[in-house]
Amino acid sequence: EGVDRHDSEQNTWERRYRELSEDHALLEATIDDISLENEKLKSENKKNLEDLSKENQGKLEKLELDYLKKLDHEHKEHQKEQQQQQQEQEERQKNQEHLERKYQREVEKRYQEQLKKQQQLETECS
Repeated sequence: EGVDRHDSEQNTWERRYRELSEDHALLEATIDDISLENEKLKSENKKNLEDLSKENQGKLEKLELDYLKKLDHEHKEHQKEQQQQQQEQEERQKNQEHLERKYQREVEKRYQEQLKKQQQLETECS
């Protein structure tokens, strides 16, 4: 009976050892699967990050280009306004000079008329 009990215990330990070995092998396989999945996810994340980085870089470059175009447009508009103001100023200056010459001629004409009248009066009085 002691031998049977010993054999029974031996069988129980061997069965338990086999079960634990199978569990251990299953755990190792699961760990390997998880590690592979982890590496796959890391690779996907890296690729997604690179793609997003490129996409964002493209968006940034487009924004910079749009901003530079806007600045260039505003600069051209400002130059156009300045040129228009300068032309208007030159036109006013030209008109002012024309009016001054016209006024000067009128003053000269009246002066000559007055001088003529004065000479006539002096001639008549003498």
